[in-house]
Amino acid sequence: MSHWDRNKDGSLISEIRQRAINIEHKINAIMQQINNNAQYAGSTDQQFGHISYAQHGEDFIILNVFAILGIERPSYLDIGAHSPTHISNTALLSMRGSKGINIEANPDLIEDFHRHRPQDINLNIGVAPQKGVLKFYRIDERSGVNSFSKKAAESFVKNNPHFRIKDVLDIEVFTLNEIIDKHAEGVFPDFMTIDIEGLDFDVLKTADFSKSRPTLVCVEAVSAAGSVAVSMGRMMREKGFKPYTRTTGNLFFISPEAYEKVMDW
Repeated sequence: MSHWDRNKDGSLISEIRQRAINIEHKINAIMQQINNNAQYAGSTDQQFGHISYAQHGEDFIILNVFAILGIERPSYLDIGAHSPTHISNTALLSMRGSKGINIEANPDLIEDFHRHRPQDINLNIGVAPQKGVLKFYRIDERSGVNSFSKKAAESFVKNNPHFRIKDVLDIEVFTLNEIIDKHAEGVFPDFMTIDIEGLDFDVLKTADFSKSRPTLVCVEAVSAAGSVAVSMGRMMREKGFKPYTRTTGNLFFISPEAYEKVMDW
């Protein structure tokens, strides 16, 4: 073997050794990052885990309320459900064994519920103050701001000019009480969340809670016209509910009997 060949072999071995060292350093860095992240991966002391699927942590509020009330698996009614997991107030409940009714007017989204929430009743209909057929204005096939309210859809497009109303579908709609009578034997589930982009107030205003009502209600605090917190609060009080708390985007109302138990300090 020539002197040149020996040098070449020596250089090759040195390069291999250096690469091995670099790989080891990278592995060590990755393992250190994993160990660091483990510190933030939750702990067994967190009653409901460390992952929220709701937009503003609403699912933790929901679980806390029902834990205080001693209800381990509260039933739910998710109106304007949109997604089984993404920005969902009921995803965590479902994962913990709760069952309920999911209502989504968009035909392109309901299949996700059939696939991921087969234990639930999944309805591809709309909810409105009166039974009938309404125009459903879609920004796109999967948007969370698609709405039965033309005003809400047009307001969104005006404020976001890079969007437009792509199409308009005719969707069958039912009143809240008709749905409860048909699919829940006339008894409201423990928890109701409603997010239907502009019709929330009218649907709740026309609902009859005299025979049955949910223990906890979550509803959007804003509409196309801006905040509806004051008017929603006034109307829900008239319906017999008490204001409970508020997140960045939603209002919570609770039944009087549950309020007494939850707030009994």
